[in-house]
Amino acid sequence: MQTPGNKTGSGLAAGGGLLMVLATLSLLAGPAAAAADTGLEEIGVVRDDTLYVDRASVITAALRHNEMLAASGEMRAAADADALGAWRGFLPRVSLGAYRLRTDDALYGFGFKLNQRRATMADFAAPPAGNALNEPGIGENNIMQVRVQQPVFNAGMALYGKKAADAMAGAARHEQARAAETVRFHAVQAYEGLVLAKAYEGVLLAALASADGHVEQAQAMVDNEMATEADLLQAKVHRDGLRQRLIEVRNLAATAGEHIRLLTAVNTPLPLAPAAEAAPAGAAQDPATAQDPPAGAAARSDVLAARAQAAAAAHMAKVARGAMLPHLNLQAEKNWFHRDELFGDEADSWTFGVYATWDVFSGLEDVGALRKARAQSRAAAHLADFAQRQAGLELDQARREVDAAAERLGVAADAVVSARESLRIVDEMYREGLASMVDLLDVQAMATQTEGDLVQARHDLRVSEARTIYAGAIDPEAGREDRE
Repeated sequence: MQTPGNKTGSGLAAGGGLLMVLATLSLLAGPAAAAADTGLEEIGVVRDDTLYVDRASVITAALRHNEMLAASGEMRAAADADALGAWRGFLPRVSLGAYRLRTDDALYGFGFKLNQRRATMADFAAPPAGNALNEPGIGENNIMQVRVQQPVFNAGMALYGKKAADAMAGAARHEQARAAETVRFHAVQAYEGLVLAKAYEGVLLAALASADGHVEQAQAMVDNEMATEADLLQAKVHRDGLRQRLIEVRNLAATAGEHIRLLTAVNTPLPLAPAAEAAPAGAAQDPATAQDPPAGAAARSDVLAARAQAAAAAHMAKVARGAMLPHLNLQAEKNWFHRDELFGDEADSWTFGVYATWDVFSGLEDVGALRKARAQSRAAAHLADFAQRQAGLELDQARREVDAAAERLGVAADAVVSARESLRIVDEMYREGLASMVDLLDVQAMATQTEGDLVQARHDLRVSEARTIYAGAIDPEAGREDRE
């Protein structure tokens, strides 16, 4: 971390990266703030007009209140409903009907009489004796009907349609699981962003305390004519630069708190702060993140969803093929007829039939549908293969990031020890007139930067560990053991 004016910008650059990370959280948080407000006790405790939050509670509240995750659950319910409806290809369809028909059509009029068992020889009398067959007048027929249709053979359309619906329901379940994993990961990022900002604030407050001491020391030495006015001005410029950076870091802390509010739907004007010192990087995950993540990229939820979608597309290709083959169905029907009453039973009839149909030629429509379905199946398989390879790459990158972050943490810790000792030595030399204020401030700036680098390294390791779990590993340590 570095003072304003210094050539290195690791501290502020990290702050800018924090803003970019936090800005993405609104994509997942969505309109969650419009939902029922999260109780403050769900994410922390209030002390001294500050809401102290802990990582486990932030994750739990985000999983409970995030509306995009809730929408994913509803999409899963819709897919399950489609899978339930896919049984229609196997089960009979029963329909009930009641009809009242009035007409003076000769054909229907005579048919009404036949339905009602009223036709007589008089209906066939020719003019001039009669003309009831050609001039029946207005006739009415009331019909009650029960119809049962049972599919017998549809060339696999019902079977593969059901399999496709089940596969899509499975894909929806995997997508919901991945959505929960994504919300959990972003909750970790939001909380660790707050920890990072507060840790930077602590570093700068300590640096400001040292800067105030340097100003007082320089003032005393100027008063005793042991130093020049330039030394005092340099010490004040250094202190003012730290004050400016403290304002920026506090704004980052406020921004991190706002994103936690957005993600968890907590409604409070209180500032947020970490409940306690963050767990050491590399330590076991908190209970809220225990999730039995998949072992490897092939078993990751989004990859499993892509595989299920590819399976569904393959089944739909077989459904399209079935549309080109013969179908066989049974149908039974019972009707009741009456001249005047809608639910009367003046006469009745039944019908039972076996129907075999085959659309031999449909203008190439079925052929085109089959080719399209097969192409979509191949495309879904390619996408699933790519998703698995991409997931494997992400997992490898995440594991490398954990190793690199752990190494940076060790280097940063050593650098802090060296910088503190160097600052102590140069401070004593300045008091004895053996070093200039410029030398002292350069060493002080380096010490502040190393403290900030250590804070950043701890943050990077914790987030990279969470990213490794999100990418598909069981835990970060397991990844290291596999490579050793």
